[in-house]
Amino acid sequence: MANIFKITILTLLCFSLCAGNGLAESQVSAEAEKTQVVIIGTLHNFHYESPQYKPEVLRDIVLALKPDAILNELPLSQVDPNGRPLFRHYLKSPEGWAADTVATRLGIKQIPFDRPDRGKNFVKTNYWVRQRESNKLSQKWLEQVQKDDPNSVDLKILHLQQYASQAQAYLHSANIGPDFFNSQAFDSIIRIKHSVWREIAAEILKKYPGYGTLVDDCHFFRDQWNERNKIMADNIVKAAKQYPGKRIVVVTGAEHRYILRDLLKSKECINLREYWEVIDFDLEKCLKAISSIPNAGMIADGLTKGQASQKITREYWQAVINGDWGLVNKLRPPIGDVNWKEKYSKNPPVELIEIRNAYFPQKARSTGPVTPCIVKFSNGKIMKVQLVVDFRKINGRTICFISARWGKPRQLKTADKNKGELQ
Repeated sequence: MANIFKITILTLLCFSLCAGNGLAESQVSAEAEKTQVVIIGTLHNFHYESPQYKPEVLRDIVLALKPDAILNELPLSQVDPNGRPLFRHYLKSPEGWAADTVATRLGIKQIPFDRPDRGKNFVKTNYWVRQRESNKLSQKWLEQVQKDDPNSVDLKILHLQQYASQAQAYLHSANIGPDFFNSQAFDSIIRIKHSVWREIAAEILKKYPGYGTLVDDCHFFRDQWNERNKIMADNIVKAAKQYPGKRIVVVTGAEHRYILRDLLKSKECINLREYWEVIDFDLEKCLKAISSIPNAGMIADGLTKGQASQKITREYWQAVINGDWGLVNKLRPPIGDVNWKEKYSKNPPVELIEIRNAYFPQKARSTGPVTPCIVKFSNGKIMKVQLVVDFRKINGRTICFISARWGKPRQLKTADKNKGELQ
């Protein structure tokens, strides 16, 4: 009887151990099937101004991670059919350049994960105009509260948002490395910035008559922000399910980090990690290897933006007329697979008549000064072509380049400069 009892106990222990091992194995298997998602917060154009988080640093971090796919913060309108960024030149987009450089080297896929209709949605909702008007009204309200009750608790609360925004702006050009912009500390600054203005301010404003529009604006921008990031998070999950057991890198503005991590941390198919948890990145070695000046654009040290804009557009048209396509591509980096030689082959410019003074448009947003150029083409037509010139501060040098055309070219009837104004 005792032997039977012992055998029974041993049998139960064996089953228990086997079941335990099976459970452990299934847990390990489930964990192994999760997609490792590494979100890298970026600085957009501030990468050019950051001493320790240059575009090359972003590139080398992504490369060191050896991802199986890269997700870019882009809508469908800014990628080609294969998901490759249209804006992938060093001077045009640090993220696009870094991601595309790594993807090309590793032979991996790039996936856009921003809301597909981002640009159309901005137009549909009148987003930028509403933002501009909302900023004016909020400034008016803050000035009123400052005048009526400078010690108001409401005012002190709203100042927290200003302090967070000021801190963010300072950090962009401070001597701070990528590990900080990919930390809970930076996420907390952005979380305060968004919660105070998008959530708390809306409640405070209800106490002030005449500012109902501003309350609506707070709700509008909050909902737009939440909706966009929800779409982004859903797209990340969708991509993660395509790469089970592998690693994908999400390249996105650092301002999105806190909310994307909130939305993704409970997803069962995702193992959310920081880049510095996965790799031991040697920032000092990376910075030493970076060349001082990019071989693109035109150095504009000592020139005003107007002077530089006129100089680079003049050199650009002369290069096009002379067929110096290497210089053309340097001064006006092509978008995607644009070929300037082919673009101008059917009706090439034959004479640069005039370069007018650069200006900033009053009723629309422009990334840089707009320079009107009067050019005669081989078909005999005289056209007014306006070009946008952007500026970058790179390693202490001012670099400018032609980034886009402003509006459509307009045909002129005459080029008689003696009349003072071309007709």
